Amino acid sequence: MRVQAVYRFFKSVRLAVVVILLLTGLSLLSTLIPQGQEASWYRETYGAALGALIGALDFDHYFSSVLFIAPAFMLALNLGVCTVDRMVRRLRAKAQRRFGPDMVHVALLVLIAGGIATGLGRHERTFYLSQGEQFEVNSHYTIKLLSFEYQKYENGMPKAWISTVDVLKDGVVQAAGFPIRVNHPLRLGGLSIYQATWDNQSTFLFRDLSGNQAVAHVGDAFREGDTLWYLTDTSGEGADLAAVLRQYRGTKFIVEHRLPVKESLGQYTLVGITPKMATGLQAVSDPGFVVVIIAVALLAIGLTLTFVQGRAATASSN
Repeated sequence: MRVQAVYRFFKSVRLAVVVILLLTGLSLLSTLIPQGQEASWYRETYGAALGALIGALDFDHYFSSVLFIAPAFMLALNLGVCTVDRMVRRLRAKAQRRFGPDMVHVALLVLIAGGIATGLGRHERTFYLSQGEQFEVNSHYTIKLLSFEYQKYENGMPKAWISTVDVLKDGVVQAAGFPIRVNHPLRLGGLSIYQATWDNQSTFLFRDLSGNQAVAHVGDAFREGDTLWYLTDTSGEGADLAAVLRQYRGTKFIVEHRLPVKESLGQYTLVGITPKMATGLQAVSDPGFVVVIIAVALLAIGLTLTFVQGRAATASSN
């Protein structure tokens, strides 16, 4: 009797609904909490108690935590028992074989397996390259940045980031001039290289009224009265190169100003700019990616078979 009770429990639709709701709720909650930060960051952002709870539950790495793995495993077990139960009952009843629903169940099982593989085995790291620099992705592959293009709309919003790279395998160029763009990654075996971000690493040389010089970078600021001027970007090229500064009073934005070389803003004169743009690339290894693709294909086939066989059964009954 105990075995039957356990069997009924694991094939229960109610169990599937509860587990799916739990997974959905926790997954949605995980999107509200930034993943992979330092423990101190969570304590400072959410307070000592909640930050400690996030760390204790591994909610800072949700998709590799017990909170995700245990319900996902429970759902896989439920689907597996339901699939076997359905197939056995149809064989015993000598019913017409309809493989569509069975394939859908198998696809869901494979999808869950892919999700677990991703949660446990996914690795990613972000690195920055300037023109001419290279990065050793793994023991075989190295990528060298040939050029980086940052395109903007007329209102200044980002339009496109394009990193053109050479791919070297064991020191020999395997692919020359490959453009990495957003949603157009570079595939290297089990690795994918994504265009993630960009970074303005330019240096600015300023001189004050006393003749003292200081080097500044994007993100630095200087005070003028009750306002602050923040270095935010560079603008133009060559002789037209200028610093872009934004003025704030507290948190209120006042104005944006373009400051060419040899011109002054308040007590500071811009002496020179050494431009340096860096592209941010992300190397991702995801062992569950192929498994998920297989699951999606099986799901499509299963749904198609279910539809076709259902239509055929309806036509024969008429």
